[in-house]
Amino acid sequence: MSKKDPIKNIRQLLSDSSSFTREEIEDAVDEVLKMKYFVKENREMLIRRIEELYTIRQDEFGTILKEDENNPWLNEKRAEIDFENGFWGRYREYLEIEKNFAPDVINKLDRITDSILDNLFDPTINAAINKKGLVVGQVQSGKTANYTGLICKAADAGFGLIIVLAGIHNNLRSQTQIRIDESFLGFDTQHTRAFDQRGIQIGVGDPYFGPPIVAHSLTSSIEKGDFTQGAANALGLNFNTSEPIVAVIKKNPHVLRRIHQWLSAQATEDSELGRVIRNKSLLLIDDEADNASINISNDPETQSSINGWITRILNLFGKNAYVGYTATPFANIFIPLDDQNLFPRNFIKNIPAPSNYIGPEKVFGFSPLEEDEISNDVLPIVNRINDYQDFVPDRHKKDDQKPSSLPESLKRAIRCFIITCAIRRLRGQTNVHNSMLIHVSRFVLWQDHISELVSNQFLYYRRGIDQNDPTILNEFKKTFEQDENGYRSYVTVSQQILDSKHNNLDSQIQVHQWSEVLQHLNDAASRIEVKSIHGGSGEALDYFGHKNGLSVIAIGGNKLSRGLTLEGLSVSYYLRASRMYDTLMQMGRWFGYRGGYVDLCRLFTSRELNEWFCHITEASEELREEFDYMTDVAGSTPEQYALKVRTHPGVLQISATNKMRSATTVQISWAGRLVESYEFKKDVSVIDNNFRNTQNFIQTLPSNFKSKDNAFVWYDIPAEQVINFFEGMQSVENLKKAEPRKLIQFISVQLKNQELTDWRIALMNKPKAKTSKFIICDKEVEIGQWKRTEDDKNSNEYIYYLRKSHIISPKDEFIDLAENEYQNAFELTKIDRARKGKDGEPAYPNGQIVRNKIRDPKNPLLIIYLLDPDNSLTEYPMEKGINPFVGYAISFPQSKYNAPVSYAVNEELLDRFDIVEEDFEDYGEDED
Repeated sequence: MSKKDPIKNIRQLLSDSSSFTREEIEDAVDEVLKMKYFVKENREMLIRRIEELYTIRQDEFGTILKEDENNPWLNEKRAEIDFENGFWGRYREYLEIEKNFAPDVINKLDRITDSILDNLFDPTINAAINKKGLVVGQVQSGKTANYTGLICKAADAGFGLIIVLAGIHNNLRSQTQIRIDESFLGFDTQHTRAFDQRGIQIGVGDPYFGPPIVAHSLTSSIEKGDFTQGAANALGLNFNTSEPIVAVIKKNPHVLRRIHQWLSAQATEDSELGRVIRNKSLLLIDDEADNASINISNDPETQSSINGWITRILNLFGKNAYVGYTATPFANIFIPLDDQNLFPRNFIKNIPAPSNYIGPEKVFGFSPLEEDEISNDVLPIVNRINDYQDFVPDRHKKDDQKPSSLPESLKRAIRCFIITCAIRRLRGQTNVHNSMLIHVSRFVLWQDHISELVSNQFLYYRRGIDQNDPTILNEFKKTFEQDENGYRSYVTVSQQILDSKHNNLDSQIQVHQWSEVLQHLNDAASRIEVKSIHGGSGEALDYFGHKNGLSVIAIGGNKLSRGLTLEGLSVSYYLRASRMYDTLMQMGRWFGYRGGYVDLCRLFTSRELNEWFCHITEASEELREEFDYMTDVAGSTPEQYALKVRTHPGVLQISATNKMRSATTVQISWAGRLVESYEFKKDVSVIDNNFRNTQNFIQTLPSNFKSKDNAFVWYDIPAEQVINFFEGMQSVENLKKAEPRKLIQFISVQLKNQELTDWRIALMNKPKAKTSKFIICDKEVEIGQWKRTEDDKNSNEYIYYLRKSHIISPKDEFIDLAENEYQNAFELTKIDRARKGKDGEPAYPNGQIVRNKIRDPKNPLLIIYLLDPDNSLTEYPMEKGINPFVGYAISFPQSKYNAPVSYAVNEELLDRFDIVEEDFEDYGEDED
């Protein structure tokens, strides 16, 4: 174990407390600076880094639990389990001393792993029992560290066999095994799988962490070290040993069948259960639980192969526990609610990411920024590119003509990576990993071809740097310090982060001079390798074997897209499209922790993908908000959460159709939702009908309205009048959630429960705009039309589809609230933001809070907009002088009954049911 890290030495001088005064930190730093290794270290920088470490916070996790099957046991047995001197104790110390985890993050890990274990069962009891749960984190946020902690505690408590299902590719399985070697076993399974004194000790096996603890591995970390019966038998391992046994295996039917056969040989015959293992408790950890584990069989009477083998392995054990881990739980929530399908019936836990996590809300936010827009909430690291169509067209085929050169954007990305590596060296980050990801095609032939082009371009740069070529060095200098056509330089990005609310995200952010960076450019470039990573390439990302750091440009597709951690990932060039929320989010390898180089990260991607990620960010956030809401509702169960998410109008384009077989009848409830129309027919007769229908509706409203700056607002309008309005509206015939007929059904059902009875109506009036005539209280009034940009991807000569799928401006949803209601909502929003660790004052209340906690179930709000038809595409212009489009939004309050409306959905149409999740709270202001 290295003792030459000043941070580790300072932490050892500090106690186990999670907070210190500035004076205590300074004393510890001064003590370490007396050591000969560290006399040249920068005192102020060390103090800042320690202060940063001790200010990292993580919110408490939430749990949705099936109480009637929960039997807490851990506290009663804790005194009999030696966690402190066991696998957990040394792992905890390893995270603190070697991995430099923040104290608060370690404490939260301790608590959540206790909670998961407590929701399982005492592995030493004599009973037949099975439990199933799901743990939801965020992409690259530390799920492996979490389930490794659970493995350590489970082994200490007496679970005899632990199986980790680690993805579907060898490289992810191998990477996961290395993590288990370092963090649980303490020895390198490349060299020995049974523990002995001659084994190569690594990670927690370092004598610094105490005497060795015996555990056995049925698998090894070599690329082909997956489970085989021959290797398992060669161990000479007594299966009935009291020492824990672990296996890290792929989700592959052949591997699963092999381990099932081997385990069956260890079982005994039981008159009721068949062949069963009674003397050993199984903990099965399913990493990336939404991938491959779910039953995707077309035949409801049979299971898909991988799902079938997983359930058969579980059923071999009288005492078995299944815990799935995922960042994208969409598919898991849609699977049938039974054990065969691994539904997490006992618990679902949501783990908030620590405050230093760089997640989708910090990278993308909830709506795309315009070219020169600067946001205080989003890191300025995304570069939208548009020069790639001749390089890798969006829907290219395997045998299409391949490109002969790289686009300028990819050349710039390569320069950025070299510069980032150089600046990290300048900052003293020398023995670290650096990775660049290029993910533009799923075809191996394309990956290899692009790898060759990238390699040639990189060699051109490396030679130029080595030979001090002034032309090439000037290119790098411009990339470092000059903004150009939407690209922000290193100087600009670092300064913008320092000037934003993220300035405390990383103590090492600073603006450097080119002369400083230039000194490290050659050293950085000389260490970089270019690798094509796929099944047939023979290349691997062997971070573990490069103790002094691996710098790599990795070109790949699926093998780089899920679960695999790219160490030190700083620059990504990503063009791979997917319309599935889970697939697209999992491809975001750039999320994670970037201590020391937050401001040096860059993502190059298309505007369309940027917008997609914004949509997914909001959909994922809403899933978590729904979770938080249900944890506050007494008696909520995983089944109720699953049902609530299923009834969410709009989450169905979230996963592959074959993972959602049970969703062919879709139940929709709009309770607590914001519903918007965003797709309109460019049919003059339909436009005229809807406009006249709206004029007639407004003319029937009473005289006691409120006139506001940009709206007329009516109160206590009977639901029957609103239903009449919707009956007169014509819409696009599809499955969208704002379809008037379905809204009428929902309103009618809720009226039986004495809800949605008294409506508020807002007719929005754009000042200083083109107008249309309305009769309000017998007077002719000019109502201003609103501009909403047309989405060129989803619109055509027949359809006007609003960009971002939004008609509403966020503040419009609160236009009917009394001042005290608005202030109450604003205060609740501030409390909610503080609870989630979000900085800064909100600009307006959170819509979900208003709908769930402020609006009376009797009082929904209908907002009507007239949309200027001239805003449709010039490619398909509307006739001059036609009436405006009529659009609407409805803010539905929460319901005490929440009666859903059923949709009978043809399975083939599932992937067209709401292309995006539309309930965005942070949509931008009106477009001029």
